[in-house]
Amino acid sequence: MTPEQLRASILQQAMEGKLVEQDPNDEPASVLLEKIAEEKARLIREKKIKRTKKLPEITDDEKPFEIPDSWEWAYVQDYSLVITDYVANGSFKTLRENTHKTKIDGYALFVRTQDLSNNFSTKIFIDKASYDFLDKSKLFGGEVILPNIGGSIGKVFRIPNMDIPMSLAPNSVMLKFMNMTTNRFFEFFIKSAYGKQLLDTIKGGSATPKFSKTELRESLLPVPPLAEQKRIVTKLDQLMPLVDKYAEAYDKLKKLDDGFNDKFKQSLLQYAMEGKLVKQDFNDISAINNLENARKELTTAMNNKKMRKEKYSYADTPSTYPKNWRAARLIELCKKKNGSIRRGPFGSAITKSMFVKKGTDTFKIYEQGNAINHTVQYGTYYMPNSEFSRLKSFEVHAGDIIISCAGTIGKTYILPDNMEKGIINQALMKLEIDESIIDKHFFLLAFKNVTKQLQENAKGSAIKNLASLKYLKNKVTFPLPPLAEQKRIVAKLDQLMAVIH
Repeated sequence: MTPEQLRASILQQAMEGKLVEQDPNDEPASVLLEKIAEEKARLIREKKIKRTKKLPEITDDEKPFEIPDSWEWAYVQDYSLVITDYVANGSFKTLRENTHKTKIDGYALFVRTQDLSNNFSTKIFIDKASYDFLDKSKLFGGEVILPNIGGSIGKVFRIPNMDIPMSLAPNSVMLKFMNMTTNRFFEFFIKSAYGKQLLDTIKGGSATPKFSKTELRESLLPVPPLAEQKRIVTKLDQLMPLVDKYAEAYDKLKKLDDGFNDKFKQSLLQYAMEGKLVKQDFNDISAINNLENARKELTTAMNNKKMRKEKYSYADTPSTYPKNWRAARLIELCKKKNGSIRRGPFGSAITKSMFVKKGTDTFKIYEQGNAINHTVQYGTYYMPNSEFSRLKSFEVHAGDIIISCAGTIGKTYILPDNMEKGIINQALMKLEIDESIIDKHFFLLAFKNVTKQLQENAKGSAIKNLASLKYLKNKVTFPLPPLAEQKRIVAKLDQLMAVIH
């Protein structure tokens, strides 16, 4: 069980009344809610808070899960004394012009979500006039703060006693409770699985998620008797540090485990590329014959002008290879035709001005993200037929291998049958593998084994780029076992990697 799963399980048990025993002598939660209502009525009479509208009675259908008989389901507004946010009649932009970086220039601390996240390592201040203007947003210490916009939703903070006037900045909701026990129970409630689910529900699914104080007010929470809340808070205060220690040990073990797994995987790959992973079967058609045939086909293709004539050096076969293996060059492993090894077009060949929305007569521009993420769904760039015709020599087809060439070097992906018709961009290379000599999946393993060499010989300073095609064709060596053995190696590695996960 991960630390997150353990923490979630403990908190959810607390919210369902399963963490500590119920005591029949406890005053039921209904009495606690009456006391909170009486305290709110007093604050309303003294004009310290405003009256809120009464919400409808909670029906059985609305209750998310079963709770003990002594507990009650309540609206958050009926459990808390105050729920508010940044309250100002003027715009925040105007106020922001009056913020200061030092206490000397300002009067009150202006508390932002980022300050709570970084434990006030950075601070800004507002003058006394702004502090008085934000009367309803004043903080005194002990308030619960919930960020209500963006990626910080789900975090919960308690305002410390700073011995300085404080005011709440925008993008948070502030809550006050009757006492520290109800305060602490609410903090644990927000951190529970149900609390997180509640925030996920009210924040919506827009590009910038946000929830309002009204939505929070009308949310439901389970309320135990006050005495049981104290026992729950005490128990959680004992357990959560233990979970934190467990998390530290878990993370250390996971790093060791991951490091071991990575090294083990690399060792297995190295064994596979040296012919030590599976037994040789000398009844297999030798790689020697396959490579000789590939070289003859290359010469014929060049002589018949199916390929541009070019010189390349044969690879020396290491003495450590099995006797029916050979070392091969990339050009020998690809189809014997022009374009079987192709880098994407120069950057200037593809510009934003040519991009169009996806339509019936458009063509996809494949990017590095497709190779890195192993998907054809990545990317939204398309070009019209006229541009596709101009760049057709960079077209890719199902079964082609694309390789990332800039920044993240050496990530590979075999394009599937459901790919959209399109071309590669300047950050990709495409290969059309000759499957009569090498299995595609074995080639991916062999390519992965040389990735470190490619990264070390990458060009560029700010952004590293895969070395030239000339380097790839003449300096990089790939192991070539018999085709049948390649397939056995792939099957064995798949089996072993699944166990290592």
